[in-house]
Amino acid sequence: MTPKRTFLKLTENIGCFTGSTNVGLVSSGPALFLIDSGDCKEDGAVLASCIRELFPEKKVRAVINTHGHSDHCGGNLALKEAFDCEVWAPETESIFIENPTVPLDIYWGGRHLADSHIPAFRTIEPCKVDKPLTEGEIDGEEVSFKMISLPGHFYDQLGIVVSDKSCGKKACFMGDAFFGLEMIKKYWIPFMQDPLLFRKSVSKIEEEGADFFIPSHGNLFDRDKLPAMAEMNKLMTLEAENLVLKIVRKAPATCDEILKEVADFAGLNMKLSQYVLIGSTIRSYISRLCADGKLIYKMEGNRLLWYPAG
Repeated sequence: MTPKRTFLKLTENIGCFTGSTNVGLVSSGPALFLIDSGDCKEDGAVLASCIRELFPEKKVRAVINTHGHSDHCGGNLALKEAFDCEVWAPETESIFIENPTVPLDIYWGGRHLADSHIPAFRTIEPCKVDKPLTEGEIDGEEVSFKMISLPGHFYDQLGIVVSDKSCGKKACFMGDAFFGLEMIKKYWIPFMQDPLLFRKSVSKIEEEGADFFIPSHGNLFDRDKLPAMAEMNKLMTLEAENLVLKIVRKAPATCDEILKEVADFAGLNMKLSQYVLIGSTIRSYISRLCADGKLIYKMEGNRLLWYPAG
């Protein structure tokens, strides 16, 4: 199915292509910058076509990837081919963009099962990253960029706060450090590497004082809605943690047994892809709870069992 894109203008120099993964567009002089690139080469081609129609006199200088999940960098190669642009990405995330099977191995916990490929985390072609990014500011002709570290969802994720010099307004592109209401309602337990770091990243976003907030998945919103949405993002992770604790308080359980109870609670009939992604997320929750002194483990009969601490 060919991806569809709708362009939403936020300020004179900042906009967003809405879709399954929102893609930011920033104009500065003769150059355009994209924030993420969609989930596949076809999506990148659609974006290139839209850009040529909307901005025929301009050229994309760089794609800025928030992190290395394929639904955020799948269109990189198509955009590189269309505009001969660069790709910028967080330093650690560059490893995954240049070696796209590595995240699949991480989710699986070893050499990934071929059948576990899913559209949102499909294997994409490797793409060279031209400029590794860290926290800091980049000043442009008509805008400035502020890169902020937002770990929790994945290793080295960056958010990008763009300030439009023509009006003084700011837009915060949050990657997957913050989920829209639609995403929370649909998935409840999105992929997570560290829920504590995720909550800290949500708090960091709250301090930014931007005018517009753009999650990678879900509707855009303004600063008036930020406090309520931030609270929902934090509560989402706390609810999952409490559920894991409730399960092991009933009886010691393995990771797979905890995963089954979580899926049953959420009313899921898991497919293999959900088993892989939610299972990886549950193990991340367990590791965090163990690090926080709320869970302990014991080896019994060659099974790793989790118990409540104390």
